[in-house]
This record gives sequence, C-alpha cells and structure tokens, in this order.
Amino acid sequence: MKRFLTCITSVLWLAACHGTPASVSEDSDGQLATNVSIFSSKENQKEWVLHADAVNFEHTQHAQLSNPQLLLKQKGTDSARVSGERGRFDYEHQQVSLEGDSVLESLTEKIRITAPRFFYDITQDRIWSDARTVITRGTAKSIAKNGVETDSKLSKITLKKHATRLPQNIRELSKEGV
Repeated sequence: MKRFLTCITSVLWLAACHGTPASVSEDSDGQLATNVSIFSSKENQKEWVLHADAVNFEHTQHAQLSNPQLLLKQKGTDSARVSGERGRFDYEHQQVSLEGDSVLESLTEKIRITAPRFFYDITQDRIWSDARTVITRGTAKSIAKNGVETDSKLSKITLKKHATRLPQNIRELSKEGV
C-alpha cells in the first residue's frame, strides 16, 4: 500500500511538473497543471487511466480535477469509461470521485449509466453512486433511487431502490434489438 501511494504521488508530481501551469495561487504552495494523465499498472498492463484537462495540487490530501475522464481496463482492453465536469483524487483513501452530469458507460456492453456523481475505489475496483441513477440498456431504462454499485467490468450492477421502464410497444422493443 505504501509503495502504491508513493508511486501515485510521484506520478502526480511528475505530471504537475510536466504540465503547463495555468495559474498558481500566490499564498499557496500548490500548483495547477493541464492535460494530466494518472494511471496504475499491474503486470505491464494499465488497470485504469485518469485524465483531466486541469489538476489542482494545492491540497496535500487530494487533487481537484477539471473535466476528468476515468478509463477502466480489463486485460489491457478498454472496458468502461466514467466522465464528469469536475472531480477529486483522494491519495490517502485511493478514491476518485467524478461529479456534474456524470456518465458511466460500458465499452463492451451497451450499457449507459448516468448520475450526479460516481465514485471509484481503486483498491476494491468498485464503482458506485449515491443518488438517483439511470441505467439504460437499449430502450429499457431502470432508475435506482439511491444509486448503484458495480465492479469496473459492469458485470454485476446492484440497484438500490429501483424502478424499471419497459418498452411501450413492439417498435421500441425491436429498435435496439433488445
């Protein structure tokens, strides 16, 4: 765990040094870097890649992200993408949060999940939301009133207090081939 935290911190500082500083507060020891990518590898394959248009390293416990996009991988292949308007990378707890019209989409299945915010726990490889979440597969929609929880493969999605909208007619049903 300490080795991983040291590695991530080193990557963040290297990214900050190689990014284009947009602005730095005069009264802070932080730094703003643009076009930053942070990733984790295991057995020479990336497990996830977090990209942000801008990263503020002003806080020592976390980094603030602008337009973050988290790409999750399975055996070197892109499996899912999570995006939002802003986010946060928490060093100590190894968690990424993405907020503001957040979208989680499977790149291997036809599943799109939207919520106000998503969280990704790096150590447990788990994604969840804690507010009203809409799951769309083809023309079928489910609403999880209290959020969802899934792994990065989106193979098992747990809905918390949900409602399902089924296709209304045969044309809707055959539209996506569901």
